[in-house]
Amino acid sequence: MIQQQSASTSISVDDMRSTVNQIEKSIILSTRNEYQFLQSCQKFFNYSPPTQNILSSNQSAKEFSYHVSTKQTISTILEKDDVLPLLTENVRNQVAITQADSDLMFSFRDGIRGRKTNKQSFMIQLYVDGIGVTNPLEDMPDTFRSTLQCINLAAICYTKYLDTDEKIRKFYEPIVNDLNDLQCNGLMINKFDTQSIFSFSTIAADNLAAHELAGFQQTFSSGYFCRRCLVTYENRLLPLTDVHFIQRTHLQYNKYLNSLENDLQMKSKFGVVGPSPMNGLQNFDPTSSFPGDLMHDFYEVLGVCPLIIMAMLKEASSSKLITYNAIQSRTENFVYGNLDKSNKPPAIMVKHLNSDRIVGSAAQKYCLFRLFPIMFSDPVEHLESFKIYLILRELLDMVLALPQRKSWLPFMETLSINFQCLMLDLLSHKVIPKVHFITEYTRIIDENGPPVRYWCMRYEATHLYFKKIAMQSYNFKNIPKKLAQRQQLRQCFFLSKPYFLRTFKEASGTKQTRMHEIDSKVKILLAQRYGQQFVQSDQSLLRCSKLIHNHIICKQYAVYVYDLEHVEEIPLFFQILYIFKFNQQWMFIVEFLNTDGFSTKLWSYKLSSYGRLGIVLPNDLKYFHKGLDLYEIDNLHVVNLTSRLTKKN
Repeated sequence: MIQQQSASTSISVDDMRSTVNQIEKSIILSTRNEYQFLQSCQKFFNYSPPTQNILSSNQSAKEFSYHVSTKQTISTILEKDDVLPLLTENVRNQVAITQADSDLMFSFRDGIRGRKTNKQSFMIQLYVDGIGVTNPLEDMPDTFRSTLQCINLAAICYTKYLDTDEKIRKFYEPIVNDLNDLQCNGLMINKFDTQSIFSFSTIAADNLAAHELAGFQQTFSSGYFCRRCLVTYENRLLPLTDVHFIQRTHLQYNKYLNSLENDLQMKSKFGVVGPSPMNGLQNFDPTSSFPGDLMHDFYEVLGVCPLIIMAMLKEASSSKLITYNAIQSRTENFVYGNLDKSNKPPAIMVKHLNSDRIVGSAAQKYCLFRLFPIMFSDPVEHLESFKIYLILRELLDMVLALPQRKSWLPFMETLSINFQCLMLDLLSHKVIPKVHFITEYTRIIDENGPPVRYWCMRYEATHLYFKKIAMQSYNFKNIPKKLAQRQQLRQCFFLSKPYFLRTFKEASGTKQTRMHEIDSKVKILLAQRYGQQFVQSDQSLLRCSKLIHNHIICKQYAVYVYDLEHVEEIPLFFQILYIFKFNQQWMFIVEFLNTDGFSTKLWSYKLSSYGRLGIVLPNDLKYFHKGLDLYEIDNLHVVNLTSRLTKKN
């Protein structure tokens, strides 16, 4: 017998087995075949199947794409009780904060382009890659913004099918029509009896996908390789202190298109090779709707961060400061903190140094870049190329910041120019086109707001989900159809829940702790908060090693920023010592730390302990930065931030 909390109620194991068997039979009956299963999903869960469109004109070899109505997706999401109020409140809060402090930038609506859109509209952002997905609602609160159910499919097909302008037009036409309908007519949300309006913002994409969709040349090793200005491949080597490149405009772009149409022998005009299939989209501009993607520009295989890492390691080796074998050994044996372990990069092997290539994901390469001064603290200050690292690191910290400040932009422009000029002086053979792209982020931010709002990193988890399904489904006939169906069924499942978006608390590593087992200093703290009788009762407290609160990971022994001090906005830190639960309420026992200064060499804040403990409740914790690992190096305790911080006044 299994006894429940109420002594008067019980259920036999046989009855439980019988109930489970009945449920199992019901499931099997409803899913005898795929057709019956999909029909049931449509009937009971409002499953919306993807629409099949024919791309080919050849009837003997039909080529299909699959589309999901963005309008239908958004309508279904907004009909959920919790979503529309959350969106509206989030937009109002950001508008109120920026009205009180006009220097702050939270989103696209705070950039030059965003200020031209309707202030009451919700933003729609697209993402384009080998698999096309879209985040239909850009104004999701930060708490939920990157959760997978907030990123939805718009269209999908085999890339090889998009080999003619006509097929490309057919593929994008339903998306353009859908978005124009939303922008022109809005959406009536019956449950709330309200009319919602929408505006297109940006398209997140890597450089190749952006150029392909915008109608620019798809080679970056010659000619006019930039979609934002008229720099040529040869002129990328001119220092920005001596030259200013003409910025592209929509009017100029249209003139080049007209020239191409009037002269069919001309294949390219200042890098423009043809019209974009998105040209019919309201608020779309091929010269500005594809802002830079910092994931690909900074982190990816040919990004500037791994490029600088490799340059520093090569210089250290050639200067006899460290050998290739020692580099491999150090990267193999470096002890990453508990929070950084999730992005632990592969070791840099001797073969990687010989091939001039660092392997790993974008997140792993950034982790390596961020911790490089700590990992190689002994040789870095002797390296000329470390000067480039410091400038790039300061620039990247500001690019990654959320929120950002408009007053930072002039200094960011100075850093960009210094970075490019130093690259020309010290590593001229490494000045790839992405070095030029880095120098454009000041303008990109001024126009579109913080780059973390439109970088591809936010979509990588969804992209990875599609890749896994493609490999695991063993479908070799029509993978796009299978992926579209699976995504819609998955979204249908999320929408079937009472709350589409839900904040929650989730604890792990839990155990019961008796009062007599708790440290005496912590007991004094608890007595001050809850009374001496509570401490003397020797009752047990639930203790955990990790608590996820409102999608924020709070981990034992991790360090958190709890405030910013003075005009310089110096971060103040505490370390979580214990996580307890009492009277259905979680609490953090924390130790407040001294911020002793900033080490430029380690690019980290130096911290020390002065023995002051405190109790912090999860709801009282003001979020500035995710949890940080504490590293000990050169007899110092340091933390390494991922971005510059600023207060929301």
